[in-house]
Amino acid sequence: MTITKEEQQAIDLTAIVTEANEATTKHGDFASAHEMYSVLQEEVDEVWDIVKLKRGKRNKKELRKELIQVAAMALKALDCLDKFVDE
Repeated sequence: MTITKEEQQAIDLTAIVTEANEATTKHGDFASAHEMYSVLQEEVDEVWDIVKLKRGKRNKKELRKELIQVAAMALKALDCLDKFVDE
């Protein structure tokens, strides 16, 4: 069964929110803007590790998982924004 682009986006958004909430429950809010940046960079580096592979060696499921983690940490960062930035 093939799913539509919109259905996949809904699945991905649910996964992003779930991942962000689970990370916050497990690790709490980011303690600083530096930690926020560091965690985002680590997740982006994991995407980069996959992207550097030749196309035939890339795993779509693994790349999707890592991209969801990038988006989840960005969402977590947005949730913490008031702690790190004045109005």
